[in-house]
Amino acid sequence: MTPIHSPFLPVVSSEEMARIEKEAIQKGSSEEAFVQEAGKQVALEAIRFIEWNDLPKKVFLLVGKGNKGADAYAAGIALLDEGFQVRALPQFAVEECSAINQKMGEAFRKKRGKVGAVGELDFRDAGLILDGLLGTGFKGQVAGALKLAIQAANGSGLPVISIDLPSGLNGTTGATGEGECAIRAMETVMLGLPKWGCFIGDGWDHCGEAVFADFGLPKNLSKKAKALAFLCEAKCLRLPPIVRTRHKYQAGYVVGFGGSKALPGAVKLTGLASLRSGAGIVRVFCKEEIGPAPFELICNKWNERAWKQELKRATAVFVGPGLGDAKQWMKRHSKSIQVPAVFDADALLHGVTYPELSILTPHRGEALRLLGLEKAPAEELFFAKLNKYCDQKNVAVVLKGAPTFVFLPRQAPIIVPYGDPGMATAGSGDVLTGVLAALLAQGMQPFEAAVTGAALHGIAGEIAAEEKTSYSLIASDLIDALPRAFQTIASVSE
Repeated sequence: MTPIHSPFLPVVSSEEMARIEKEAIQKGSSEEAFVQEAGKQVALEAIRFIEWNDLPKKVFLLVGKGNKGADAYAAGIALLDEGFQVRALPQFAVEECSAINQKMGEAFRKKRGKVGAVGELDFRDAGLILDGLLGTGFKGQVAGALKLAIQAANGSGLPVISIDLPSGLNGTTGATGEGECAIRAMETVMLGLPKWGCFIGDGWDHCGEAVFADFGLPKNLSKKAKALAFLCEAKCLRLPPIVRTRHKYQAGYVVGFGGSKALPGAVKLTGLASLRSGAGIVRVFCKEEIGPAPFELICNKWNERAWKQELKRATAVFVGPGLGDAKQWMKRHSKSIQVPAVFDADALLHGVTYPELSILTPHRGEALRLLGLEKAPAEELFFAKLNKYCDQKNVAVVLKGAPTFVFLPRQAPIIVPYGDPGMATAGSGDVLTGVLAALLAQGMQPFEAAVTGAALHGIAGEIAAEEKTSYSLIASDLIDALPRAFQTIASVSE
């Protein structure tokens, strides 16, 4: 089987990134060329951000003593060339800084860039702060002048763009140390390969929007990187093909089991999301009456004989949304499902044998139940257990959250970096189940469907939040946004 992650960006530890850069320089690459190109890429993103948000064309550089500070100076030089006002705020004396930092700082001064006194933190009249304080080599606690600088930037009310990763964040563990003292960036321009710490621990809360920039790292070295995960990009996804002559059963027949008097809406959201995601027909079986449903959705009271009959025609199945206690049903019926299937919510149970190639969609609490754990272990161990579970069961696990992780058999996890905080609302996961079932019904391979469906779901959340805001978004808004989510992937896919 072709690895699902093959077109995606490797996500690495800080130590691995440092090793790759060192090897590149030993093989003839120029450190100075790397820094200059990184600066240009950061400057391009800063210009785009300022123009898009109609901000003053005045940028302040928070400059540390290492190579990240050198990147900040290089970005400042590129911004000066474009007519921006740029002021550097170094937090260390020149003699304390690395050689490349000193060299780029001198080049910045020769360009007539303004340089504040060491330790200055006056951000008045700026439109944007570029964070060049601490890079991938940082570990431990932030203290002294650096702590003051981070606190001042976070409290300035100005947007901050971090270079590579937010200062104060451990690029391997995602830890921020005591008091979560790290830059809270509106964007992070991730240089070369994204760092694992940006997606775990405190990382996702501090990185803001992820933007990727190539600073000239040789491709052969990037491909050989030891990846802890892979980052899904919309441009690398594909949608199920559509032929002009298809009929509704060719478009996909989804059969589901869910719903109860206590939770009648969940299965309706799932069914409607399946229809909105391309399924030609959706029939749901409910163990209890669930009241009126959308006109397009076929709802039947549970009947074992009818269920088995429809399974013969189905091209995908979902089980779980709004079901309530499902232990006995799962023990009796899960093994009989022979078509691609999605299991969610109350159907996620420890000790159940799921059909191979199924997709399971737990949030973290449900994942603990699935693994038979009472308490959450350390994240590294938790992820290792999920990887082992997928290997043993030959299933995909879509771990819902911010961000979402997709665990697949014998592969590193895939990070889906799309979504909005407003998606933390009842019914959001039911919509995801419907999207996944529709992709399976249309013939997409299960593990590819898991990644594509999670991305569509997250992109729909971002689109819905643009109109509704993160405060007001509800699950049905995600269904309304699905057409634009499909359009987004269709327009950027390679």
